[in-house]
Amino acid sequence: MVRIVAALLLCFLLPGGFAIAADDFDYLMGDLQKFEEDMQAGAEVQSSAEAEHDYQLSDELFPEGGESRGSPLKDAAFQEFVSVHIDGVPVELTDVPGDAWFAPYVRDVAERGIVSGYRGADGLPIGLFGPQDSVTVEQLAKMAIEATGHILLDCSEGGLRNESARGSWSEQYIRCAEHLHWAVYSDGSVDVKRFATRSEVVVTVLQAFGVLFERALGTVFTDVTTSTEFSGAIERAAADNIVSGYADSQGNLTGEFGPKDPVNRAAMAKILSLALQVYGE
Repeated sequence: MVRIVAALLLCFLLPGGFAIAADDFDYLMGDLQKFEEDMQAGAEVQSSAEAEHDYQLSDELFPEGGESRGSPLKDAAFQEFVSVHIDGVPVELTDVPGDAWFAPYVRDVAERGIVSGYRGADGLPIGLFGPQDSVTVEQLAKMAIEATGHILLDCSEGGLRNESARGSWSEQYIRCAEHLHWAVYSDGSVDVKRFATRSEVVVTVLQAFGVLFERALGTVFTDVTTSTEFSGAIERAAADNIVSGYADSQGNLTGEFGPKDPVNRAAMAKILSLALQVYGE
């Protein structure tokens, strides 16, 4: 920077205006190029830091405090990722770091064949799970059915009530959810393409496992009252340590559940994994 300033001053002080020495001009251009490279590198570092910050802020706070919150942005070149078998073939999930809080739950449900991550146009796994992606109503039906072993052929009787699922890949799963009288799907009015809420996820998982729940007390979470939809299911799941609500950055529970908030795939993996441990085995 000193050499740049000196060269620029010479441009104005020397007779002839821009009669600058060739060597100084070369220095000037070299420093300008280095300055631009340094600025670009700084911008990339700042962008990476901002992305890391955003990733941490968006971490799903469904789990209890204390889990490691690893990020795929940390030491990516040396990061060990979760490897699972999908269709009998080992696949590395490059967006599921081995030290992430959700890693063991993703590994569990993937090895059980409940989830497989994203696939390419050829139908083969591409090595991405999408932990921060929100779960849709139709995806919820599929995962709940896969997790509990319901046979789709047993649900094939009767027509499909939900027109938003007709002709979709999820039609057979929605028909099955209707047949099983799961609350979210029973009247066929839900838009299966929208994101599922936390309360919908909890009640569907409990009903899929045949878990009964009573009328809510309204004392477990500050934002879940006796009039909150599916509040009884939420309190039963909390009592069974399937969900624990939101936590702050130190892992301390805030007392809020967020019944109308969406659920990402990382949290969904944890809920299903814990439900299998508590209700399925």
